[in-house]
Amino acid sequence: MKEAPEQQQIDPKAVAREQKRKKAWHNFAGTLLLVQFLASLYAFYRAYRLGMIPERILYLAGGLYIFLMLLTTILSFAGRIPGAARNIRRFISVILAIAVTIGSLYAGNFMGAVSKAVNNITSPDGSDIAAVENVYVLMSDPAQSLADCKDYKFGVIGDSEGALSYAAANQINKTTGAIDVIPYSSSAELTDALYSGSVRAMVIQDNYVLMLEETEEYRDFESRTRLIGSITVTSEELNTAKDANPFPSGSGSDADIGQSTDSVRNISTDPFIVYISGSDTRDKKFKVSRSDVNILMVVNPKTKQILLLNTPRDYFIPIPKSSSGKKDKLTHFGLYGVNCSIKGLENLYGCNINYYVQINFTGTEKLVDDLGGITINNPQAFSSRGYSFAKGDITINGAQAVVYARERYAFKDGDNMRGRNQMRIISAMIRKMTSSPKLIMNYSKILGDLEGFMVTSLKADEIDTLVKMQLNDMASWNIKTYSVTGNGGMDYTYSMPKTKLYVTYPNSNSVDKASSLINKVISGGELTDGDVK
Repeated sequence: MKEAPEQQQIDPKAVAREQKRKKAWHNFAGTLLLVQFLASLYAFYRAYRLGMIPERILYLAGGLYIFLMLLTTILSFAGRIPGAARNIRRFISVILAIAVTIGSLYAGNFMGAVSKAVNNITSPDGSDIAAVENVYVLMSDPAQSLADCKDYKFGVIGDSEGALSYAAANQINKTTGAIDVIPYSSSAELTDALYSGSVRAMVIQDNYVLMLEETEEYRDFESRTRLIGSITVTSEELNTAKDANPFPSGSGSDADIGQSTDSVRNISTDPFIVYISGSDTRDKKFKVSRSDVNILMVVNPKTKQILLLNTPRDYFIPIPKSSSGKKDKLTHFGLYGVNCSIKGLENLYGCNINYYVQINFTGTEKLVDDLGGITINNPQAFSSRGYSFAKGDITINGAQAVVYARERYAFKDGDNMRGRNQMRIISAMIRKMTSSPKLIMNYSKILGDLEGFMVTSLKADEIDTLVKMQLNDMASWNIKTYSVTGNGGMDYTYSMPKTKLYVTYPNSNSVDKASSLINKVISGGELTDGDVK
């Protein structure tokens, strides 16, 4: 009978070392899995709170996170017998956990940046600029700064500008001490008072100076006067001044416009109208200014119809600021706030405008560049400001888009052509933004770059809903454009009551047609090329 082989001896120290390594790995792998889980949860929570991501994509993302957690767990703890295969699985699990964690943190931070960017353009801070008031003296006056004007009489515009003038006067008081302020009813009367010596300094919005220089009588304003100081009035300061404004309201013909916009119940299903207002400025803070771009965007989300309707900046129509129905150029309406422009367009077309977007030329330039340029069909070759634009399909960058949108002197119908070109740019931007999920998900950078150069009355959740809708179906939109027309002439305006300015008298037939186009989109009809000819 043979003897049994000698039993293999177990090294207690080797067993102890293996148990120690096993415990260390379990602690390390467990911690790594916990970090991966928390990072995944953070990304999913951010995506859910953002409100832009369609449910089906959220469910897919949630399922993917669960699958990756299970996979990492299996790779981390499968295989109890030491060996090369187990070490390879563990190595893969570590790489996978780190990759998922980094990706989740990036995605979560991206979603947070998108949310912050949306909030910044929909909820501008309370220090936004209401207006910039400039102080001028005659060129022959010895004063070089506000500190030199201690005993001067200051002229201001009362009536509609009373609160703004009062807010500016309060700031001047801090520099010079109490000043003697005399209100005038218009910028022309105020300028005449300075020229005649009735006042030695005048306080006036920079936008009114632009209006003065449009006229033959005051074209030499810049050469006859000297700017000695600028005063920035914030919206908060203006609102405070309204309650304490001591300046008389003159004839009492000014009306209280109030809030004009009214949101729709469900922006993803209900038709709505957006007023797009553009200003020829590059300041990184919005202030009351003339509106050089006045376009209504009529949108029907159900039928995927968009009508872009341009109204020339010089359109001569009743200004809501006047309770007696006085008329002014549409561009001047912006001097009295965006609600004045909105109400004037509502009265013109018999419609209800639900939202507004204000953007200046720097914002337009940044937006086009963030889109990687846009392609438009240019109907007429022309050159402007060092750029040449060929006839036909052309691709332009942000700087070129601004020049393209501003040019009017190269065309026979001037401002009308400029308006149509501006709508071509907007149409191209809409098409590009809605055609690629990658661009839509790049809204963080786009909106971040627009901060300070664009504001909107759209609520953050409404923007989220629109993006979510587009991501959900990636539908193409039927975009049509139309411009109302008119005839040029000279007339007195509400803003410049004693000086004739160039205006455009509306063509009533084109206005009636525009109203019918608005109603067709709102009621669910489909626009054709024949409709907008």
